[in-house]
Amino acid sequence: TMYVAPVYDEDDRSQSVHEYSHTMDDWSEFVESTRSLYGVNMGVLGKDFDREQKEYYLLSSRWAELGATQVLAEPKVVKAYDMSTCTLEDSRGIAHGEEMATFDFDIDADSTDEECVSGLAGWFTSDFKSRTDEGGADAPKINPAFLSTAPDAGYTHWGQQVMHFLAKTPLLQGETTRLQGSVELMRTKENARLYNCRLRFSNSRRKTAEAKDGNILMQGPNVEHVYQIP
Repeated sequence: TMYVAPVYDEDDRSQSVHEYSHTMDDWSEFVESTRSLYGVNMGVLGKDFDREQKEYYLLSSRWAELGATQVLAEPKVVKAYDMSTCTLEDSRGIAHGEEMATFDFDIDADSTDEECVSGLAGWFTSDFKSRTDEGGADAPKINPAFLSTAPDAGYTHWGQQVMHFLAKTPLLQGETTRLQGSVELMRTKENARLYNCRLRFSNSRRKTAEAKDGNILMQGPNVEHVYQIP
């Protein structure tokens, strides 16, 4: 079972932004040096270089060992597999438009000590139990076991994967931030073992006392990013 939730992870998000900015500063200096020393204008490569650095520093998920208090809302299930019946087609990922793949989080600033939403984190749980379907009638019976890689489960080497937003979403006292969107997971063309994750989302703010679909103080734009999952 796969979950996502909004999280606070600002130290790592800020570090990624800083590294991206530093790399682009180095590129600008390299372009100017090459122009003045050799008369060669490398600026024509600027857009491609910027895209590559942005994909690496800002649009790649990061392994994290989050604490329970960094999770800002109740996690949402976006995919569930029954490994006794799962097909190769099922394993291709999460298709756009799947009902379970949507999320709608309410984050009450007064119920957390964190100052902002840094991004979305994903993790999984697994149940190990005897099959009860017809195909497993003769399978050995075992004592059920449960594995969780959630932040509140303590350390596992799987940890969590965090997809940082390009800009943090501030949490303001007395207000609730609503984060709505969807997740799409697809295998990469280069390697069938690796996935990309497409996030589509928007955020809005309302007074905490206001009904969920009541008066909105601020409505953000629709955002769409594709994250590489290393």
